[in-house]
Amino acid sequence: MRRFLFLGAVVMTAYGYGQTNCDALKKDNETLQSANKMLTSENEYLKKALDLNKPVLESEQENSTYTITAVKGNKAGKTIEITFLIESKDENKKMTIEDISVVDVEGNEYKIDLYKSSKTYPHLSKNVPVKLTFSFKEVQGEPMFIKMFRFKTISQLERNTFEKSRANLEFRDLKVNWN
Repeated sequence: MRRFLFLGAVVMTAYGYGQTNCDALKKDNETLQSANKMLTSENEYLKKALDLNKPVLESEQENSTYTITAVKGNKAGKTIEITFLIESKDENKKMTIEDISVVDVEGNEYKIDLYKSSKTYPHLSKNVPVKLTFSFKEVQGEPMFIKMFRFKTISQLERNTFEKSRANLEFRDLKVNWN
C-alpha cells in the first residue's frame, strides 16, 4: 500500500509539474511564432528591396555606370516610362543628357515628354546612384518591346570644367510591362 501511495504521489507531482511546464512552453511557442512572423515580413521587405533595383540592362561608359531598372507602359495615358540609375566612378561630376528617344519594334520613334520626366542635368557624386525616369508620350498601340532606347551624355568633372567627355548610349530589346 505504501508503494501504491508513493507511486500516486510521484505521478501527481509529475502531472502538476507537467502542466506548469506545458503553460511555459505554450508562451514560448507564441513568442517564437510572433518573432517568426516579424522575421518573415522583414525578409519579404528585403526581397522587394533587392528586386527594386535589379538591373534589366547595364552599360558602362566614360567612367559611369548606367543601369535600367524598369520599363513600364501605361495603357490609359498611352505612355512608356523608363527608370534607370546612373552611378559615377569619378568625384562630383556634372552631366547633361540630350537627344533622348525610343524606337519600338514597329519602327515608331517616340520623343521624351520633358514635363513628366526627371531633370536632364543630374549632378553625380562618386559611387552614389542617381535615379532618373524618362517618360515618352503618344505611344501607338501597346508594344511589348522597345527595340532601342538611346541618348547622348556630356559630362565634366566639377574641378575641371574645360575637359568634357561625350558618350552615345543605346539599350536594345527592353521588355515593356503594361499596366
